[in-house]
Amino acid sequence: MSGGGWDLEEIRRRANIVDLVSPHVRLRKAGRRLVGLCPFHQEKTGSFTVDPEEGLWHCFGCKAGGDIFRFVEMIEKVDFKEAVELLARRLGLPPPTQEDSARSRARNRLLELHGRVAKLFHAALKGKVGKQALSYLRERGVSDRAIDEFQLGYAPDSWDALLTKLEKQGYTGKELARAGLAIPRREGSGFYDRFRNRLMFPIRDVSGRVIAFGGRALAADQQPKYLNSPETPLFSKGHVLYAFDQARHGMAEAGRAIIVEGYLDAISCHEAGFRETVATMGTALTADHVNLLRRRTEALVLAFDSDSAGLAAALRGRDLFARASLDVRVVTMPEGMDPDNVIRGEGAEVFQQLVEEAEPMLEWEMGRILSRAEGERAKMEALRDAVAVLAQVSAGVEREYYIEWLARRASADSPDHLQPTEAAIRAELGRQSTRRQGTARRNETDPSGTDSTANGVPEKPVSGRLPRSVLAAFIQHGDLTPQYLPMLETSDFQGDSQRAVFDAIAALVAREEPVNAEAVRREVAEEARDLLAELALAEIPEERVERFLVQAVGRLVEGRLQRRRRALNEQLIEAKTEEERASVRRELSEVARRWSELTAQRVMDGD
Repeated sequence: MSGGGWDLEEIRRRANIVDLVSPHVRLRKAGRRLVGLCPFHQEKTGSFTVDPEEGLWHCFGCKAGGDIFRFVEMIEKVDFKEAVELLARRLGLPPPTQEDSARSRARNRLLELHGRVAKLFHAALKGKVGKQALSYLRERGVSDRAIDEFQLGYAPDSWDALLTKLEKQGYTGKELARAGLAIPRREGSGFYDRFRNRLMFPIRDVSGRVIAFGGRALAADQQPKYLNSPETPLFSKGHVLYAFDQARHGMAEAGRAIIVEGYLDAISCHEAGFRETVATMGTALTADHVNLLRRRTEALVLAFDSDSAGLAAALRGRDLFARASLDVRVVTMPEGMDPDNVIRGEGAEVFQQLVEEAEPMLEWEMGRILSRAEGERAKMEALRDAVAVLAQVSAGVEREYYIEWLARRASADSPDHLQPTEAAIRAELGRQSTRRQGTARRNETDPSGTDSTANGVPEKPVSGRLPRSVLAAFIQHGDLTPQYLPMLETSDFQGDSQRAVFDAIAALVAREEPVNAEAVRREVAEEARDLLAELALAEIPEERVERFLVQAVGRLVEGRLQRRRRALNEQLIEAKTEEERASVRRELSEVARRWSELTAQRVMDGD
């Protein structure tokens, strides 16, 4: 996010959030924090909280929150750039110019550094040390022309090869760490290279300047498989799409953008003539991505693996596309294949046909649900699931069209006595709406739910507050995080923002970096930062935090086992052969065994 040339970190260092908020909110002391009545909504009990140490604020009533810039945006009703300028001028900072701005100089030095590093990696790929990486690219069918066009490179298998070369060129370890290219050593002084023995993909901004890197592991036991630069003053993965600078003209010519998930998918598409292709980088499509694309085209084609997390996230984010008035279509990829597989194995013409046959997002999702059902009971359940998808469309012309579409599509695959009518679909829409309203009312009065038991796993719904509290404990007690985080998965958390924060914390743990609010803020995209402020300010009892984590992590794992048990029970119903049923029962037994072990461990821990 651009701050109009001002040095954002300098503003953060010099601005005092208490001085900023005090003219608008009467604050009183509450432990190490300050509380007061929220200036953004009417309330009688103060739920607006400020943490002077972290420089964050959050209202637990209206859920607004963020840092100093976000407060000025909301209180002054200005955009981000205007908020930055207001703060800078209040602090007495001189207006930035291209020539003398310290921020501009620092940014330009970072850009120059990334450009040099890209050249060093590219030269290493073509030298003796890069033979393995170059061989891998050749095996994948990547041409020399593409290697040069995308400036692919190799990070040598050394702890300090990059550091040594750049220090000789006048750069310091601290500069490389700020650029995300080096990591401070945990013990003693000094730094080491972030990227080692990896195939390197330079990531460019819209102007074609290198601002970050993605590295693919070359050793079988190397983790993670893909490692991106962390958030830096130049790079935020929620704002950047790989190959966007090369795809701009292609989008204009094709009248669309093709979105894929991997670096090699994007490169293969460009080589095959689909110059309008861009790739996400291990993150869901964000509002910033959508705005970036909307300025170039009105049509998006999602060419993701049909079972990918990226596609699932895109389906959840259909409101983003609707608000941007984008026509979004989904490619039906062959089972287990991605665009690179299709182009290299089947040919560009096959991928072209798949793109041309891409279906509108809603039709693709409902059609996929219906097509996977076999047997009368499964078909009825699938129709209910498809109606649940349709229920997310607001009443109006579009919903009417899709009611008719769904009736025709479901009838084509159903026996005569099961063929649904438009009236039946409308009735189901009404029943689901009533059911959701009833569930919402019950949750307001009884958030804990009731207990039942099946297949050895008690049904004890996880409170919606619990995942948030776990994330808050991780952020506020980062020293405990490496011990408990490995027990959890992204799916244990609810919503894109929670999952983005968990993934950011997991990335810090994987890199053995300290976990705290500031480190997580550098990792997450802007849309998750309101939640981050809430988590950093949540009340976590200091003296009982470890006991809380033991209990809470156990509950989240139990929730995951419950979800798996339900899915297996559905599979058991749909199984057609005794062999299939036996396989499902074995997995159900394994789920029950894992739950028993978890219960026993929690008893030992005193839960």
